[in-house]
Amino acid sequence: SRHLVRLAPHPAAPRRWPWKAAMIDAYDVLGLAPEAKHEEINKAYKRLSLQCHPDKNQDSNSKDSGDKFNEIKMAKDILMDEDRKKVYDTFGIDLGEERPEMEVWSIGLSTLLSPMGGFALKTLLVRLAIWFIALKWIGRLLMFCGCAAGALYAADFKFRGVSVRSPEVAPVLVQIAILDVVVLLLWIWPLLADTVGVLYLVSEVISMELLLSSWQFGGIALLVSLVLARLLRGWWFWVFVLEALLALVVLVALTIAAGIMRLWIDGVKVQRGEKLTEWRHAMRKKRKEMEDEISDLKRRLQAKGG
Repeated sequence: SRHLVRLAPHPAAPRRWPWKAAMIDAYDVLGLAPEAKHEEINKAYKRLSLQCHPDKNQDSNSKDSGDKFNEIKMAKDILMDEDRKKVYDTFGIDLGEERPEMEVWSIGLSTLLSPMGGFALKTLLVRLAIWFIALKWIGRLLMFCGCAAGALYAADFKFRGVSVRSPEVAPVLVQIAILDVVVLLLWIWPLLADTVGVLYLVSEVISMELLLSSWQFGGIALLVSLVLARLLRGWWFWVFVLEALLALVVLVALTIAAGIMRLWIDGVKVQRGEKLTEWRHAMRKKRKEMEDEISDLKRRLQAKGG
């Protein structure tokens, strides 16, 4: 949907390719005036689509017939969609099926709101996991599972032909080992388990690869995580609330930005819409003059040749 139809460029656009100025626009494709209404556009599309449909032009060049039919359909898609047509009548180009204000929303959602919401969710899950592991019977069960996994690994146990030492089982063993380490740290000093949780959240921001790139950088990150874990003890609920509020603020900001974009497009259309229409008429007039000059030149050449 991110195509630019062969359109006449807006007067304010840079003229890097002069030949584009002579190209037809969506209204021209359907043989309509720039002021054409919805019913006129629909009638013109039905008439031209029947005339230029590839199935009815099998004797002519199939590629040219197909291109012409696709061009007609593309012009209809632009002009029959009110929001898309508004953008086209405002800027002289087609920006695709998605409205500009929704594009602003989509970009903000993918680059700001989604990462912030994901980080807040991971913060909540880390705290719930540490709280869950802190339960005595859960911790003991995890340690028992770790010891059992270690014994099976040492004995190279196989189940249905799959060895415990196989690469497929390795991720499960690593996760069990990490959980057992967290349980041990929790038993030794709860702050150390909080540090592991903070370190995981830090890795979500700056990536684990960067943390493991050098022992100096990893050591600094570990020390910072320890300090943060100490400062945030007893404040995790409010940390989560703050993250949720920030995500809400971003949501409101994106909504306002999308609304402002919509109002801006409406304002530009009021200011520049008529000028663009006049410019399209002027372009058609110039093109007609050029066609007449070419026709006249052909007649003269034919007359001399005769």
